[in-house]
Amino acid sequence: MIKQRLGKWGARSAALALAVLLMTIGSGAPASAGTCTTQGCGGEVTNNTGLSIRIANCWSGSSYTYSGDTLPCVQHLNSWVNYNSDVELPAGDESKFHYYYYDTDAVRFFRNCVTKWHYWGSWTNTEDRRGKSSLWKKFTDLDHIYIDSQICY
Repeated sequence: MIKQRLGKWGARSAALALAVLLMTIGSGAPASAGTCTTQGCGGEVTNNTGLSIRIANCWSGSSYTYSGDTLPCVQHLNSWVNYNSDVELPAGDESKFHYYYYDTDAVRFFRNCVTKWHYWGSWTNTEDRRGKSSLWKKFTDLDHIYIDSQICY
């Protein structure tokens, strides 16, 4: 029936488009330390708060969140000069100014803190971690996240 409506080449094109769609669904590999060497080539974080925030240049697993203070992919704690690392991004700083964090993959919302944040051009979100563990959130390669305020209790 499809072949009758679309013809031989139309049916082949439709089949190819469907195959490509099915291959791309669910094939998103987990983010990991990449070799993004050009400023602006990956995820960015801007810290607009008066406190440091923790960021990571790696991610493992298929989930978009992780509970805990340190991500499993982190091999170098507090390192500005390695992939598979995390660091405290100082108040007023941006990840895009740090070579190994040109592609930042995650930001930590610290335990017992209320953090207000937003994506570039989007509304403000609130992550309330009072009485809870720290929570890491993964974001995609071209997202830009702004951490607007952080109040810890």
